[in-house]
Amino acid sequence: MAQLLDEYGDPIECLDDSGRTPCSGEIEYRFAMSASGRSFPRCQKHFDAALDSYYDTQRRYPRNAPSDFDPSYAGERWEDED
Repeated sequence: MAQLLDEYGDPIECLDDSGRTPCSGEIEYRFAMSASGRSFPRCQKHFDAALDSYYDTQRRYPRNAPSDFDPSYAGERWEDED
């Protein structure tokens, strides 16, 4: 696959290329994992890590209250008030 270029003809770089963890795999614009709908260029390795982080966050902070959630405990609630 040919390397992707930006509007100036420069190679597109991985968003997470910080030098601490080297890139691996093709750099492509990947689908948005946030509500913004904005895609970012990532190599396959960093995209897989971003997906793992996203799914971990979804697991830890679900949209619906867990079955054992008790709103009377510590005065907390799950839903936001309008």
